[in-house]
Amino acid sequence: MTHPNTTRLSSRLRLLCGLALLIGLCIMLGGLARPAHAQSTLSVSDCSSDAQLQADVAQANSDNAGDVITFACSGDLKLTSTLSISGRMTLSGSGQRVTLDGGGSLQVLSVNSGSSLTLNTLTIAHGSAPYGQGGGLENFGTVSISNSTFANNSSPCNGGGLENFGTVSISNSTFANNSASCDGGGLENFGTVSITSSTFANNSASERGGGLDSQEGTVTISNSTIANNSGSDGGGLDLWRGRVTISNSTVADNAGGGLENVTGTVSISGSILANTSGNCFSAGGTYIDNGYNLSSGGCITSATSLQANPKLGPLASNGGPTQTMALLKGSPAIDYISLALCPKTDQRGHKRPDNPHESACDIGAFES
Repeated sequence: MTHPNTTRLSSRLRLLCGLALLIGLCIMLGGLARPAHAQSTLSVSDCSSDAQLQADVAQANSDNAGDVITFACSGDLKLTSTLSISGRMTLSGSGQRVTLDGGGSLQVLSVNSGSSLTLNTLTIAHGSAPYGQGGGLENFGTVSISNSTFANNSSPCNGGGLENFGTVSISNSTFANNSASCDGGGLENFGTVSITSSTFANNSASERGGGLDSQEGTVTISNSTIANNSGSDGGGLDLWRGRVTISNSTVADNAGGGLENVTGTVSISGSILANTSGNCFSAGGTYIDNGYNLSSGGCITSATSLQANPKLGPLASNGGPTQTMALLKGSPAIDYISLALCPKTDQRGHKRPDNPHESACDIGAFES
């Protein structure tokens, strides 16, 4: 015979188990019913101070949903503190003229590891990194830069305009008049960088890589111009180790040499290397001529490449969003690359070849 107390205890246990299951089900359904935060569009309407922008960046960091921050105002927006990116977001100045200004005392942007920033149609200026590196921007995450300008930023050591430890893509943009007291006046790289249809000009470094310096990792440059930069070594570009690939680009008029390659590999195709004291210098690195290059001295090993004066015009606004160096009349770079190897456009976005009846396109970033 079952004792009454045992029966009552069993009933209570079944009731408690049932309640526990019910509570668990409610919690699960409640969790499923709460949707993830949706992407928001935030608008900055006041460019007279950075209060609204700082608040929007803080919200986008918290949301971590790819929020888009736009501007309904134009102006030179003075920052009171560095814009620190710890989530996913876009900063877009499209339709306005907005400068994010570090005032010569603040790093403008920093992107944390695991975070991502898309930067569109903005100017990053007067950034400085007195406590670290990367005057305009320091990146440990993923950054996409388009139709933007990095100008007059500085670093007491590396990466006047930008220092990268993550992944950066740059398109239709300009890095100009940035400086570093050590390496990488325009950009210092330790990760992965892709540069297309962009110009690096008038940047300077006290040591290596006036335009760009890559300590390691990879850099890919296409349809771009690297001109009028200066450094003690590698005025245009310096590679310590890793790999740089240059295609259909123009590297010219850089003080301290066009390219320096210490222990890495530089591959070049369809490009112009000109008008420097030394277009290519190697301290043990490897240069690979993949053909259809033009050099005013050195770097040439392929049978399809030329050693000649390219007859370049000065860096100027020749159409398109960035400055380029036009090919002057009679340039040997004109109509030299086989049609099958021609990219669809030049740095400005103009068709290659410019005449549909032509069977060849031009060497370098500019299609005459």
